[in-house]
Amino acid sequence: MAVTVDLLVWGKWKQNWPLGSVKSLSSSIPRAAAEIEDLIATTQADWLLFWDPLLGEPDVELVAALVQERADAWHSGLCFGLAGEPEEHDYIHPIWPLALDADASIDSVSWRLTLSALLVKTDVLRTLGGLDAAFEGTTGAGLELGRRMIDRGAVVMHTPRLVNGRGSLSDRLSEHDRFVFLRRVFGRKWVRYAALRRSMAHFRPLKVRSALRSSAAATSATKRPGSADQVVTRDSVTSPENPTITVVLPTLGRYELLRPVLEQLRKQTLPAQQVVVVDQNDVDKRDHAIYEEFADLNLEVIFQVERGQWLARNAAVEQATGEWIAFVDDDSEVGPDFLEQHLEGLHRYDADLSTGASLAVIGAPIPENYAFFRVADQWDSGNGMCHRSLFERFGLFDQQFDRQRRGDAEFGLRVQLGGCLVIHNPHAIRVHLKAQEGGLRTFGSLDGFRHRDRTSPLPLPSMVYYTKRYHSKRQVREDLMIGLSQAIVPYELKRRASPRQWMGFVAGEAVHVPSTVKRVRASLRIADEMVEDGPRIPKL
Repeated sequence: MAVTVDLLVWGKWKQNWPLGSVKSLSSSIPRAAAEIEDLIATTQADWLLFWDPLLGEPDVELVAALVQERADAWHSGLCFGLAGEPEEHDYIHPIWPLALDADASIDSVSWRLTLSALLVKTDVLRTLGGLDAAFEGTTGAGLELGRRMIDRGAVVMHTPRLVNGRGSLSDRLSEHDRFVFLRRVFGRKWVRYAALRRSMAHFRPLKVRSALRSSAAATSATKRPGSADQVVTRDSVTSPENPTITVVLPTLGRYELLRPVLEQLRKQTLPAQQVVVVDQNDVDKRDHAIYEEFADLNLEVIFQVERGQWLARNAAVEQATGEWIAFVDDDSEVGPDFLEQHLEGLHRYDADLSTGASLAVIGAPIPENYAFFRVADQWDSGNGMCHRSLFERFGLFDQQFDRQRRGDAEFGLRVQLGGCLVIHNPHAIRVHLKAQEGGLRTFGSLDGFRHRDRTSPLPLPSMVYYTKRYHSKRQVREDLMIGLSQAIVPYELKRRASPRQWMGFVAGEAVHVPSTVKRVRASLRIADEMVEDGPRIPKL
């Protein structure tokens, strides 16, 4: 049966539309929101195409092709100048991977959609709701809809093909709509913080104050469409028969944890054809007996004298013989269907890279969005899988990150900005034991902004190297400010500390301000040298 697509036009339309019905939408967002709500309750169409008639006629053949591809929503928002909007996102979540935009000339994951050219599954709007009537203009309403969709499990992608690369500038985001968006997406304290920063940056405190009031009234009077517990889902699929999988497993100082991981890999419902362990322990401390014990795993061991987690993983990928490559760490516990779930999720979403749910035993609380499939906002090298061809296309891991952090984040972002789909799989679960010894703990860091040595550069230089490679100066600055302020709290209370505890930690940190400034300057200097040296990404 042919897929049907209803055409929703912002204005009048006289041309024939062969894929479905045609409906004209009101230019008023509240009225258009009501019209769309009525439509999705009654239409039999599989998809809806929102369209600005000033763009001419949509390409019928292209629309018919796009509905067969992997996204739940296609749009051309980046062709309409929406990259980076709203700018206040930088003050709140400056280096969130999904806040970065790929080049507008390629297909890529992006929630910054335009309602002038949007092709979306009808069921997605039935599940998550249509337009938010609290907005005044289409720009703000489109941004909020895109963010709501990607936050709740929909695959939302930009494509220049929908408008043949033409596009135009969208209507300016009004001050009112800017703060409606912020209120819908972020918490109250972050909205107030963004208002303060915007007032300081643009010298318009009265406009900001007025927008705060009007947006508060609008969001109080109008419920955000959909329900927070509703998410977009897809049916499971059958994975290809007899896939070949290589597991990459680096280890350092954790033999007591390595044995249980190998035992769990032995019991997989979808066995790996090869397990490559990269052992970076001191020569006199190597335990060869453990590898003899698990010889039935098709175990291959690479002993390395030089230490570095990306050096290790790159060596393992180079030696891998499987068409699929899975990654797990030595301080992990995985279930018997770990590999099977990763592979199924990749095929269910036609994704390029998979990351699973890593449940930490200490540190920050487990986010609610770990519970459902969605576009991933980070990639975890301790719980992931991809096809070997991904490394052939993008290169291996950047060895500038060796003995430091954000190397897996960089690879995930590199792949995302290259137009690929990275998916979070809630069924591919590992328990991250966060071992206090071995691994990266060997080099002294608890995380990027917390180090056991109070004289070492702060944050780890690789943290700044990562942001300087991909982010604006403002994003680098804001990430540094937020990271340093949050690092005042001990790792065990990360995102858990009460206001009273915060006050105590701030008071205690005051005496360290001079040394902290010195450490930050050292980190920035080293990061600049790393940027100047450039990435060290071997080819496969």
